[in-house]
Amino acid sequence: MKFLFATFFFFLAFQAQAFILPTRTIVQKTVENSGSGIYAIEQEVQFSNGDETLTVKETWLIDSDKTMRLTVTGGKDLQNTFKLQFIYNGGQKWSQVNNTRKSEKVSDDFIERYLNFRSPELMASALAHLKIIPAGAYAKKAVPRTGADFKYDGEPWVRFSRTGGVVNYAFGTATQPEQENELPGIWIEQDHFVIRKLRLPSQAEMSANNYSQFAKGLHYPRSRTIRWGANTVTIRLISAQARPQSAVSLFQPNSLDSNLKWDGINNIPAKDVITEFYTRFR
Repeated sequence: MKFLFATFFFFLAFQAQAFILPTRTIVQKTVENSGSGIYAIEQEVQFSNGDETLTVKETWLIDSDKTMRLTVTGGKDLQNTFKLQFIYNGGQKWSQVNNTRKSEKVSDDFIERYLNFRSPELMASALAHLKIIPAGAYAKKAVPRTGADFKYDGEPWVRFSRTGGVVNYAFGTATQPEQENELPGIWIEQDHFVIRKLRLPSQAEMSANNYSQFAKGLHYPRSRTIRWGANTVTIRLISAQARPQSAVSLFQPNSLDSNLKWDGINNIPAKDVITEFYTRFR
């Protein structure tokens, strides 16, 4: 009887492995859900502020994982004392201080890029850079010439895993109980090919839920959580709308029209979390 049970579960495990799609297919389908053209994304970001919650509003203009514009404004209590504006272009993050533009390298933890890849090759390259998949995982395989060549043995860096209440394609090496730090990985929903979870090498994690479909094929989460250390930040989507291609001029550094204003958060408990969030993850 034990032998029969063992055989049965081995058969199920074999069948599950057999149905895992190739990395190339999963990445292509995921990128297809990032839409096309330029989008305006509005969302609320909530920070724990002592016993209360502090909310700021983000307005994104997004053309791709490399080309974005972000304006952050505070609520009524911070309306005139807290405002941030950044442009992301060509791997550089631009801002304006005392009416002088400055640039710095985009942070390795810039988490927003992963929802906005328009090129499967670039997404695969980014995942390889994080050591989630091998460098050649996306490479197109040669067309088989005989029936025997059609055998697909699966890929050791992808497996099925459940998170967010759904089955996902989990990329990356599974973390073992004896390991001190969790290994980087990305979880892509099996049925809808959207990112449900991302863990960076820095241990920062993003979870994404309640996806909706918008114009031009964009699938975007209505709620997200970003965690690092003891900190948790929640993001709620307000709207996602397509914008005309003429908006491309707003991605140029010379279109910055506001200096960075941090003064409004100087005396609040959430200051350090907000500062780290916008210097590290944005």
